[in-house]
Amino acid sequence: MTQKTDQDVMRENNKKLVLKTLFNAGQTSRSSIASTIRLQKSTVSSIVRELHEAGLIEELGIGESTNSGGRRPNLIQLNYRYGYVLAFDMGARHLRYSVNYLNGEVIQKESLRLIGKSIKDVFQMMEKVISGLPNFATKKGLLGIAVSTHAPVYNNEIRYSPFLELDSFSLLSALQEVVDVPIRFENEANLTAISIRDFWNHSDEEPLTNLVALNIHNGIGAGTIIKEQLYHGLQGLAGEIGRSVIWKDKKVYRLEELYSEKAIIEKIAQHEKKSDLTVDEFIGLIRSGNQFVLEVVDEWITAIAQITYNLVQYSAPEAVFLSSRSLAQFPELLGRISSEYKELDPLGETRLEFTEHDIYDSSLLGGVALISRQVLGLESQNLVFKK
Repeated sequence: MTQKTDQDVMRENNKKLVLKTLFNAGQTSRSSIASTIRLQKSTVSSIVRELHEAGLIEELGIGESTNSGGRRPNLIQLNYRYGYVLAFDMGARHLRYSVNYLNGEVIQKESLRLIGKSIKDVFQMMEKVISGLPNFATKKGLLGIAVSTHAPVYNNEIRYSPFLELDSFSLLSALQEVVDVPIRFENEANLTAISIRDFWNHSDEEPLTNLVALNIHNGIGAGTIIKEQLYHGLQGLAGEIGRSVIWKDKKVYRLEELYSEKAIIEKIAQHEKKSDLTVDEFIGLIRSGNQFVLEVVDEWITAIAQITYNLVQYSAPEAVFLSSRSLAQFPELLGRISSEYKELDPLGETRLEFTEHDIYDSSLLGGVALISRQVLGLESQNLVFKK
């Protein structure tokens, strides 16, 4: 193996700086990039030429001159239509997918009802989606695939799943037989954290460097960003807070057995003498003012406020983002969670926020960012994506 020289390493670092600047700037010029990252214009021009030959640069023509006059700049931008990224989210009942350009812009998205609970069934649905995708007028077509799982991931494989029958079947290997592009598996709470870091509200303020995404769906999970980087923990097990134990009614329970969205819905379904209850039916019972349901929700709100408080006392992030499919329908309930959280008198100035975009989009957007960064070689750079 040929060892890289200091000059090679410097060239790679400069290339990353140019790419990062192009990604975040939109329309810009070679001279503007050189000024922003403090490199010689000749160095920037050489790197831009290399990126242009690879198809990553789009020439926009002559721009306006500055107030001080002088030569009008040649405008360029990153070619976001260089290729597209495919992100899947494997839920308990649905397989959702989104097709996006490199900058996060959505091309196409859809939700498919899961047929069967075997991972092989999921693979067959994914294979059909992949084979049916056109080129979308891009230069390279499909650049990579991200798969969001409601389960821990280690070494790019699902460790276990409470919702799908894995049957010792490697979904990664099966997908690699279908298409030769990078494929990344990641926990859905982790991807939600990535989506908040890369997509959330950056037009109004600086990106957050330390945050927690608290997802309360079929389980309870937390994705943690520390100094702008995702924290996985030992064997990818960080954030499995739903497995935390609690003593109640003289019995030890796991938090998600009592306070996940799934647990709450099952408790209400049992009271209503139904074998199953959808999220929409649960929401309908809240709206109807069902007394038993409102009492269960009251306890749930208090539990979520306490879980959030404990998270904040442990990790002291800049913000905690709460995500729940059903609670998102009720701003007044979210307000009550925030109030009860504040009444616990947390230390520090951590903000409690609620995910602003569609709950189901969060992990998909995180997957898009994960693959786009890998394709561009900008895994650790501060990038701002667009929805």
